Amino acid sequence: MRHANKIFFSSWLALLFLAAAAAALGIQDGECFTVLVGKKAGADGSVMIAHNEDDRGDILVNLRKIPGRDYGAPQKVDLGKGAFYEAGARTNGFLWIEGTTQEFADCFINEHGLVVVSDSCPSRITQGELVDGGIGYMLRRLAAEHAASAREAVKLAGRLIETYGYRGSGRTYSFADKNEAWMLAALNGRHWCAQRVPDDEIAIIPNHFTIRRIDLGDPDHFLASPGLIEYAAKNGWYDQAKDGAFDFKKAFTRPSDRDLTLDGNTLRHWRGLNLLADKAWEIGPDYPFSTKPGRKITAEALMAVLRDHYEGTPYDATDGYKTGSPNKTKYRTICTASTIHSLVASLDASRPAPLQVRLWLALGKPDTTVFLPLYPGLEKLPRQAGTGGLEHDYTLFYKQHFEDADLKADKDRLLRTKVLALENAAEANYGPMRAAIGTKLGPVEKEFLAVRSQLEAEAAALYVKDKAKALAKLSDYVTRAFATVEGFTDMLLGKPQGV
Repeated sequence: MRHANKIFFSSWLALLFLAAAAAALGIQDGECFTVLVGKKAGADGSVMIAHNEDDRGDILVNLRKIPGRDYGAPQKVDLGKGAFYEAGARTNGFLWIEGTTQEFADCFINEHGLVVVSDSCPSRITQGELVDGGIGYMLRRLAAEHAASAREAVKLAGRLIETYGYRGSGRTYSFADKNEAWMLAALNGRHWCAQRVPDDEIAIIPNHFTIRRIDLGDPDHFLASPGLIEYAAKNGWYDQAKDGAFDFKKAFTRPSDRDLTLDGNTLRHWRGLNLLADKAWEIGPDYPFSTKPGRKITAEALMAVLRDHYEGTPYDATDGYKTGSPNKTKYRTICTASTIHSLVASLDASRPAPLQVRLWLALGKPDTTVFLPLYPGLEKLPRQAGTGGLEHDYTLFYKQHFEDADLKADKDRLLRTKVLALENAAEANYGPMRAAIGTKLGPVEKEFLAVRSQLEAEAAALYVKDKAKALAKLSDYVTRAFATVEGFTDMLLGKPQGV
C-alpha cells in the first residue's frame, strides 16, 4: 500500500509539473486564430473570414456535406452532459469541417452561407451556473442547423447559453454571413456578449476576449445577456467609479502577469494588426476590437497571415528556418504546431448562388500545404475529402464524432492523411522541406488562384442558361484540384502518385 501511495504521489507530482509547464508555454485547450473582414474592407466587396483551427491529439480532419432534413416534428437533441434541447423539425444543410473527438473544434458553413468558427478565450469565471451540465459542443452545430444569418446565430446561441449555461471556461464564436460578421463571447455560465464588425473594418482574435466597450442601447451592433454588467459588478470585476466605462475584456478575461511576448496571444494579435491594419502597432495589452485595414483585403493576404511565424521580425525564433521548425518555439506563432486546418471564406450575395460562398481550405498547417478551392454550394465533395454518414442524424453524428474509430478506418484514402504525413516530414527537417514544398506546391496554389476568376465568370454566365452544367464545371475544378494536390503530395513523400 505504501508503494502504491508513492506511485500515486509521484504521478500526481508529474501531472502538476506538466500542468505548470503547459501554463508556462501558454498552452490552452485549443488555441485558434481568426480574422473577420467587413464587406467594405474586402477587395471584392465580400464579407470574409479567415481561421486557423488549433487542437491537440489524434484528430481526423474530416469533411462532410450534409443535406438539410425535415424530420416532420421537433427533435429532442442531446447536449451531451444531461441537458436536452427541443430543436425545430427542419435542419439546414451544411458543410461540416470536423475535428474528431474534440468538443470545440468543428467549423460549419450552412446552406444560407453562414460560417461558424470559434476561439478559446479563458475567462476568470471558475464556476458559472449550469443546467444539467450546460451546453458546449452542440452550440455551434445548432446554430449552423437552425440559423439563416450571423445575427440569427448570435441570438440563438445567446438563448442557449442563457437557458443551459456554457460549460467551457470562455470562448468567442465568430459568425459571418453574406452581409455582416459578428463575434459572440461566451462566459462560463449563463452570460454572453456579442459585437458586430463594422463594414469598413477588420477584427482579429487570438485566444483572449477582444470585445471592449459595449453600447447595449445600440442593438444593431451590440447584443448581450440580461444583467451582464451587473453580474461583473456583483463579483467585484467591475467598479464604475474606479474603472469608468464598462470594458468586457477587462472585466472577464482571466488575469495573467506573464510577459506579453510569451502569453501566447499578444504577439499573434500584434502581428495580425501589423500585417493588415492601416497603421503600425506596438506590443501592448490593449488593442481595439476592430480597426481600418491598410488596404482592401484579399484572400491571398489572409492566407499569408494564417501561414505567419513572425518572419522578418525580432520574434522570428528560427532565423529564417535555419534552426528548426518555427512552429515549435517559445513564441506562439499564428501558424503553429497544433494547427490542424486553415480556411479563408468569401461571402457575397451578389454572385450567382453556387458562387456566393467561396472557400479556400488547407487540410493541415497551411505553411506546408496549399489552400484548396471549394464551393460549399456543390452537392458532393471530392472522394478524398471525408467519410462517415451523410444523412442528418443527431445520434449517429454525435457517436461518430466522439468515437471516431469507424471514421479513422477509412483515413488512408483521405487527402488529409497524406497532407499530415508531409507536414510531419517537414517538421523533422523544416528549412529544406519547406523549400521543396514551395517549389512543388507553391505554383499549384498560384494556378488555382490565377484561374479561379475566369472560371467563376464562365460558370456565372453558364448558370443563367444551364445550372447543371455550371455546377458540373465548378465540381470538375474542385475535383481536379484535390487530385492535383494529392499527386504532388505523394511525390514529395516519395510515393508513386495515387498511392
